[in-house]
Amino acid sequence: MNWTVLVAFCIIDDLLKTLGHKDDPQSKTPASVVLTLWILAALAFAGKHKHALIYAKEQGLFSYIPSPSRFSRRLHSLAHWIPLLLSLSKTLWEQLSSVEHYILDTLPLPVCENIRAPRCRLAPARIYRGYIPSKRSYFHGLKLHLVCTDNQWISEVLLTPGATADVEGLYRLPLDLPQGSELYVDRGYTDYQAEDDLAMAEGIRLRTIRKGNSKRYHPPGQFIATVGRKIIESVGAALTELFPKRIHATTLQGFVLKVWGFIFAHNFRRLASIL
Repeated sequence: MNWTVLVAFCIIDDLLKTLGHKDDPQSKTPASVVLTLWILAALAFAGKHKHALIYAKEQGLFSYIPSPSRFSRRLHSLAHWIPLLLSLSKTLWEQLSSVEHYILDTLPLPVCENIRAPRCRLAPARIYRGYIPSKRSYFHGLKLHLVCTDNQWISEVLLTPGATADVEGLYRLPLDLPQGSELYVDRGYTDYQAEDDLAMAEGIRLRTIRKGNSKRYHPPGQFIATVGRKIIESVGAALTELFPKRIHATTLQGFVLKVWGFIFAHNFRRLASIL
């Protein structure tokens, strides 16, 4: 764990400098330390920031550890840098490890139990009411759209209300993939026009698991798509292993930040394993 934390700190510090971030001269805790503590919480303490701060102070990981309230304010002030860090770290991963294809899928993130949905304060609107076809059940919360590589690196992320259709993620994600990449998706992303547009404009080939009555159903292609998508199950299992039974947060923004923390914890754990 400490090796992963060290790797996270060094890389985040370099990436922030690349992005041109400068800490306030009066700040006792650099932004790189705040974000490293955030990843430590997701990596070892189920996203509980207070426990991570106590551990870091006891172990003397950094010269100054902020109070929980100060840490929370600093973390929220750095929220807009987090997607940029994911994009830059993706470039680093692609330089260190060969990537053959990408997989797109969604993961439900309940913010509360279904029975408490009518009085949920984090996400009170009905647009957060989503459906999980594989389980034939509803959930109340967010939907996490993930683009990951065939070696389990999460390269792009989109969070939407639970009622958002899966195919909407295909439209809204930047899909900044190399020319000629293959993107494996399930039948929920079926859109012939989007497939043609991606192939023509970006050179990205969609390998979709199709229904038997689909106009573009091709048995050999179905086998390739099914096998290629299996890696997303490993990524989902690795993420849910980091999740607590319930992600505790007092605001929806805080909930989203904790989800991002688990994503970075997973990625840096993968990165530490090859360094």
